[in-house]
Amino acid sequence: MVAPLNDQPDRLLIVDDDPAIVRMVAEFIGRDSSYELRSAGTGYDAGLLTREFRPHLILLDYMLPDINGNEVCRRIRADADLGSIKIVIVSGVVRREEIEDLLDAGADAFLPKPIDPDLLTRRIDRLLAA
Repeated sequence: MVAPLNDQPDRLLIVDDDPAIVRMVAEFIGRDSSYELRSAGTGYDAGLLTREFRPHLILLDYMLPDINGNEVCRRIRADADLGSIKIVIVSGVVRREEIEDLLDAGADAFLPKPIDPDLLTRRIDRLLAA
């Protein structure tokens, strides 16, 4: 994984209502000390943490209990103060038109579930280096 140039950890927000997914991603990504991690289980909590934590990247589940990930994505993109945040949508959704809708909502990337840890690492590195 790429270390930040300013020696400060990159902030990642994991948004998923499945604690097992959050735990798995946190365990895998958390091995690298160049990341500071937080998590949220709802779109509402994601919005609050995004403002407070100011993540560099959000790993965002599409199907949340209170609001879909594409709406969370749209709201983040509509806020000029949050515009630089990278957003990776994660979902079991595999229909091409749904993936295109997510990307149109402002997501930077899409990853299918189950999450491939190596693919996730490469995607995070690429987005944070951009």
